[in-house]
Amino acid sequence: MRFNKVAIIGVGLIGGSLGLAIKKRKLARLVVGIGRRNSSIRAAKGCAAIDVGTKDLKKGVSDADLVIIATPVCSIPRIFKAITGNFKKGAILTEVGSTKAQVVEAIERHLPKGISFVGSHPLAGSEKRGVNFANGDLFKGSTLIMTRTKKTKTHSIKTLTRFWKSLGVARISIKSPEEHDRIVAEISHIPHLVATALINSVGNKSIKFASTGFKDATRIAAGDPEIWRDICVTNKRQILKSLGRYERSLSRLKALIKKAKAEKLRREFAKSKHIREKLS
Repeated sequence: MRFNKVAIIGVGLIGGSLGLAIKKRKLARLVVGIGRRNSSIRAAKGCAAIDVGTKDLKKGVSDADLVIIATPVCSIPRIFKAITGNFKKGAILTEVGSTKAQVVEAIERHLPKGISFVGSHPLAGSEKRGVNFANGDLFKGSTLIMTRTKKTKTHSIKTLTRFWKSLGVARISIKSPEEHDRIVAEISHIPHLVATALINSVGNKSIKFASTGFKDATRIAAGDPEIWRDICVTNKRQILKSLGRYERSLSRLKALIKKAKAEKLRREFAKSKHIREKLS
């Protein structure tokens, strides 16, 4: 497959990686990057993630066959509103935000006639920030969730499935926005909150001794604070549900330690070891 023009709004880590991946695989004649700052656009052009850059949203998306919004999740509805009247007829819009229910509802409510929209979430990334850390193979072997609602057009799902697979995505699942948010709360959002709480609970006198295990367990705490703020705000209901389950699990371990229930503790550790090893 090959698009004439792809517009990427947001030329950071994910947007830049998309541009590099699209250009590497020759999936578009022209890749346009749209950013807020001249420095970001220069950096994206400098690492060949885009062909052309602009700060003008309307100009950037004009005549694009595919528009990808790759910005923090709270900004997506505002950006969509700004470009609503500038889509090419027949264009496909997707966004790669980490939460979906609020975003999908906001976009579908005002989606212009003749424009297709599908939410996408590639489960790939890094705690790093910025286009300088972009990687054209970031999506290779990854899993991706696309959202489907009653308003989703089948042909746009098929087109985006081919697109993402062309970028190296290995597995694609189709979920409702609400189911997506439940899943990522458990496997992405709670781990980040746990890493944040863990690293914030350690005293200055102890943290200087932190080694491999602690660093591995808290790596994701180095993620962009603005992105994680937006995730928590837009997925509050599912995160709170998942936090409740995590708190009960932690309380169970605490009670077993307090009562010195050695064999029950061993079984808890054995259970987690078995589940974790299956992920490998």
